[in-house]
Amino acid sequence: MENATYSPAPAPLPAPPAKPGKGLAVTALVLGIVAFALCWVPVLNNLFLFVGIAGLGFAVAALVVASKRRAPKGMPIAGLILSVLSIIGVFATQALYSAAIDSVVESIEDGSDGVVAATEEEQEEAGTQSLAIGDSAEIGEYTVTVTGVNLNANEQVLAENQFNEPPAGQYVLVDMAVVYNGAEEGDPWIDLSTEFAGSDARQYSTTTCSAVSPNPAHEVPTLTNGGAGDYSVCFDVPAEAVNDAKVLVKTSFSFKDDRVYWAAQ
Repeated sequence: MENATYSPAPAPLPAPPAKPGKGLAVTALVLGIVAFALCWVPVLNNLFLFVGIAGLGFAVAALVVASKRRAPKGMPIAGLILSVLSIIGVFATQALYSAAIDSVVESIEDGSDGVVAATEEEQEEAGTQSLAIGDSAEIGEYTVTVTGVNLNANEQVLAENQFNEPPAGQYVLVDMAVVYNGAEEGDPWIDLSTEFAGSDARQYSTTTCSAVSPNPAHEVPTLTNGGAGDYSVCFDVPAEAVNDAKVLVKTSFSFKDDRVYWAAQ
């Protein structure tokens, strides 16, 4: 028997070279998706600004290669669009966050001295829905009555303590009576906030008055259901703010906006 002859197997064909344009397009698309998805995240969006810029660069390069090769351009165009949108999103969200931070800082600075500007809605509410001195209202878990308002209490406050200094404007004392209606315990000086809504469209908190006032709120004992207490709150306000002013009492910590105005005169 003759020996069989075997011809060698043909060598495998070399793998086709990778298409650089496709790799660029995939990279551009991935970077564009990541940058667009995370461009709104505070602080991190500074990093993803550069991711978006990198995605834009890869997308432009992929489009150039695709044009030369007459290859499909859908993927690089998508990467380009996403990258551009992510860059726009970074600047838009940074402007939004910056405005929000500026607004908070401005509010803190505006209220640091205990004085804030009243909104138009608050001014309208104060002018049309004010109770008279001696009237009662339900505010949170309390029945609140403003029993008296001394719009020029300089002598009374200065006489209360020898270390009390003259006011920057004039002292105002508001006398209040409260009854606790809740099921547990309440401290009105914590649960309720009293402000002086001046005729100058500004609201003054009790922090404007650093003097020791007669019958202070913190001396009212903790109240149980049906418990009653009375106290005074002090304000230091400009003299021109007392005419046609209002006393605002509201809950300090509540999801409900319980607030009631009393006419100061």
